Amino acid sequence: MPEKNIARVAADELRQHYDSLIDTYTATPALAAMDRELATVAALAAIGDKGASQLPAHMHAALTAGATRQTIVEGLATISQASGTPTAVNAIAVAAKVFAERDEKNLGRDAERVWTEEDSPGGNVQERWERAQATIAQVYPAGPTDETYTAVGSLAPHFWRHAVSVFYNDLFLHPGTSIKYRELFIISNVAAVSATSLQLIWHINGALNNGWTRQEVAEIFSHLALNIGITNAMTALRHGKHVFDQRDERGTAKDYESFTVDAFRGEPGAQFGKGTATLEALNPERLPVGEGWDLAEQYAPGLHRLSVGYLYGELFGREALDDKAKHLAVISAIAAQGGGSDQLAFHMEAALNTGVTRRQIIEAITLMSAIGGFAKAMDALAVAEKVFDRRDAATHQD
Repeated sequence: MPEKNIARVAADELRQHYDSLIDTYTATPALAAMDRELATVAALAAIGDKGASQLPAHMHAALTAGATRQTIVEGLATISQASGTPTAVNAIAVAAKVFAERDEKNLGRDAERVWTEEDSPGGNVQERWERAQATIAQVYPAGPTDETYTAVGSLAPHFWRHAVSVFYNDLFLHPGTSIKYRELFIISNVAAVSATSLQLIWHINGALNNGWTRQEVAEIFSHLALNIGITNAMTALRHGKHVFDQRDERGTAKDYESFTVDAFRGEPGAQFGKGTATLEALNPERLPVGEGWDLAEQYAPGLHRLSVGYLYGELFGREALDDKAKHLAVISAIAAQGGGSDQLAFHMEAALNTGVTRRQIIEAITLMSAIGGFAKAMDALAVAEKVFDRRDAATHQD
């Protein structure tokens, strides 16, 4: 009998592993099951075809957990202004198939089919523009200001008027779901692509202004880590902490948003201990692992345990690859993702400590440039330059 395809076996194991990791590291009563699933739908939609195979299962789960079909459709329409119209259109097409399947198999609840047939407030261009500006003032009182928006309004007023009117009048004011859930979709969607920090900061403010707590925001990013990657999750959490600090400094925090880390996590487990030992071995000079790690330990313990326990306790403990190959793989992955310069620097340091040469790191990044793009490769090389300079200053030679 022929041996099973090893890739198919690995895929089956990963699917089973996913649920186990969720239960072990990120499932918590601090975030409702429906909210976790809606956040996952938004994140998977952001990555387009790469997440399409997983979308139906999470749409089914969101509906089973209490979401309505219109909430999903409205949320996906909203993210058209974040990750792009194609991602929204394709995800809504997936939703249509899920809804039809639920009806065909009698899986759907009556409550999930409730649908509001009204429309957004209309009017001429000026009326929609003024209403959109009022929505912004309501959703983001004392929110972040940035010269980016001033520049766009000044140099491309026609684009700015159109974008604002469509987003904050036509989409945000359309019946079918609340602004609170639109913000959930947006922050999950933007976190998945980790490309627009200003928009993430803006919409984390919007989420907090419209009913989400700081702990829920942190838990959203923690939960998404298995689908968007630990680096993107930690980057999003870092922006979240920036928003928390800003709101405290400005005195704009809501009474309900105060942060309390939920204690429903139990003991970290054996893998966490193994991961901690691995990290210590990789980091003999006790260099900072990265701001995201420190914030995760404080604000999102599930994300921290996932990072330490799963990445370093389990995956780094496997023997099919040697340590050099593991580090080069992680460096290439973080570089291709285009985020987490602090984490990229840490892994470069750890790689050098395990015998990887500077030339090998450079070659890995150069190879990645053909896949992830030259812009990301140039950013990664800038991080490498700083790492090499630091080691030279500390009289290390690799």
